[in-house]
Amino acid sequence: MASVKVYYQHRDGGDELVNFEREVKSHRELCEIFDNYPWESELILSEQHGEGGGFFIVLGDEDDVYASYQFVPMELHNGLLDIDIVAKPGFMRLLGRKSFSTGLETVTLKDAKYKLKELFEHSVESLYRKYTK
Repeated sequence: MASVKVYYQHRDGGDELVNFEREVKSHRELCEIFDNYPWESELILSEQHGEGGGFFIVLGDEDDVYASYQFVPMELHNGLLDIDIVAKPGFMRLLGRKSFSTGLETVTLKDAKYKLKELFEHSVESLYRKYTK
């Protein structure tokens, strides 16, 4: 089973966003991070400070072949989800590149967790095929 890197931000007792990084080996571990995220307080502080936290989840090597899912909380149980998959980086990151991006999509937290399960069930290549068929 491949490990997945999780980068996320939230305030930790102060006004400044704090960066966190974890490597998880299961969907359940990833969901625990989401479940322990201070959703309510972070949304209030994001409104006050004009910047908020979020999640960046990566399967693979960000400099080569990877699938990344970015989730940005917008409301208590909703956020924006962006999926970016690079199955082949190509020559100079252009020629022969095999990639896919969804663009921002509004989803519920429950739907985001469900989508993130893909990272533990598929390879980068199979995710690319799934989204480009």
